[in-house]
Amino acid sequence: MVDPSLGDGKVFRVLVADDSCEIRELLFEVLSSIECIVTCVKDGLEALASLQAGVYDLLITDYQMPRLNGLALLRCLQTESCCPPSILITGHNPPDLIEEAKQAGAAFVLLKPIVIPHLLSLVESIR
Repeated sequence: MVDPSLGDGKVFRVLVADDSCEIRELLFEVLSSIECIVTCVKDGLEALASLQAGVYDLLITDYQMPRLNGLALLRCLQTESCCPPSILITGHNPPDLIEEAKQAGAAFVLLKPIVIPHLLSLVESIR
């Protein structure tokens, strides 16, 4: 069994919010392989509830999701005390999205298709 704790004994918890089952499964597998505890939800409202109920060290959220998209989720979190560093993933690249995401609190914006080594380097830079 893999020990999900960091060198100092602290567990690194990641919340993944994406409406695509395939992306959730991929991110779960990849992040678990680097010893993260991963929780996956399928939209922004579930992510908001999870963040209000638990403690996470990183949020990875898709931009385009039903009920509450990733950008709206980040904006909601600006008024909450439960806002971890965030990575916004998007397959769309509207002209102002990266700037809007940064203003809403995203540490990074990652364009699809996801390049796994790049994602892992971003996660390690936050860890």
